[in-house]
Amino acid sequence: MWLRDRVWRAALVAGSLAGAAVAHAETIEASSTTLVSGRPDVRDGVVHTAVPVFELVSVRATDFHLPGVDDMSVVMSGWGAVALGEPMEGNRGLGDLDLAFAEAKMLHRRVAARLGRQLLVAGAGRNLAFDGLTLTVRPVRWAGVSVEGGAPVTPRFGTQRGDALVAGRAFVKPAFDGEAGVSFLQVLDHGEIARRDLAFDARLVPVRSVPLALSGFALFSLPDQRLGEGDVTATWQVERRLEVSGDYRRTAPDLFLPRNSIFSVFSQETRDEAGGYLYAKLKPWLRLQGDYHVIVDASGTGQDASAKVTGRFGPEARDTAGLESRRLTLTSSGYTMARAFAVVRIAPLIVATGDASSFFFDADVNGHRQSWVGAATLAYDFRPRWRAVVTGVASVTPFVERSVEGMAKLVYQLSTQVRQVKQ
Repeated sequence: MWLRDRVWRAALVAGSLAGAAVAHAETIEASSTTLVSGRPDVRDGVVHTAVPVFELVSVRATDFHLPGVDDMSVVMSGWGAVALGEPMEGNRGLGDLDLAFAEAKMLHRRVAARLGRQLLVAGAGRNLAFDGLTLTVRPVRWAGVSVEGGAPVTPRFGTQRGDALVAGRAFVKPAFDGEAGVSFLQVLDHGEIARRDLAFDARLVPVRSVPLALSGFALFSLPDQRLGEGDVTATWQVERRLEVSGDYRRTAPDLFLPRNSIFSVFSQETRDEAGGYLYAKLKPWLRLQGDYHVIVDASGTGQDASAKVTGRFGPEARDTAGLESRRLTLTSSGYTMARAFAVVRIAPLIVATGDASSFFFDADVNGHRQSWVGAATLAYDFRPRWRAVVTGVASVTPFVERSVEGMAKLVYQLSTQVRQVKQ
């Protein structure tokens, strides 16, 4: 009940913001997507028919003219769903807001305030959604500080993330391609500490004449006194057609969960990965990607390697085909994956895709050593803004002996820009 009330309050705020945007903004951009799909849904050994109808709506209003405000924008994005078939858990209608905030920049853009549902992206936030206020102050062009306060958002179909948070970040940004910051985040859940993290982040180009970019991130859990996540990456643009990078990452999976979650005790303590990535444009129509990493965790040492080649062909090189493979070896398990895919425009308004993959397991999985999955899709843009999509999927896996599924989608997209002219 408490969560539902909070969502409805955010919806009312978003409605008020959107109303204000229509009334006072000079530029309003809106998009709407309607998606209807039908598929079989197996629940408790019984096949049900699921026919959900989704509506995705986003609105952005800009060009406000308010005294003392240099720039202002209002953003709202959300979705709603209605079940025409047999609803899951008796829920005939669902919906949620992803974003709903107003942002104003003042004092020659040195002060910015954002109010509403938003994302805490940089530093310790790690893309945490919350309802509240963000205040950013930049006394000089190259440095500033931001503070946040509010309540974490529990996403639909997600678990509760807490009921209050405070956060802050001090940063320096001497150049467009360089920034460094130190941040803090604390999340409370019924008065108990769910998260209390200190983080450092940085990205820079040491020498502008050398195409080498460095980045790093470290998040430290203060209550647990250990590293929750850390990574360093070096990327070298050898030439226009060749890019090479090396990276190292350590994660503590249990620290990704709230400290008061019972599931945190079932996570392994640390996981280390080190390796590199290669991207090469061999020909204008041919691209190669590959990576290799060594994995070290509590169970031992493993390896993860993959390669992917993609080619473009056909008129104006608008069609794509490729091959991909992956080899994962861990202490107690592993597999080899092989995949082929293609995207072909068989007519100006018709696009077909095909995807086939197979897995070969090192050990038996429910008595099987192989898994096969194939999928094909046909999309038809039969009218402006209208698209019909039909998809078929067939598989033979260790978990479902044989499975054939079909899905039909009808998509309507609308994007419009309204400009209010003032006399």
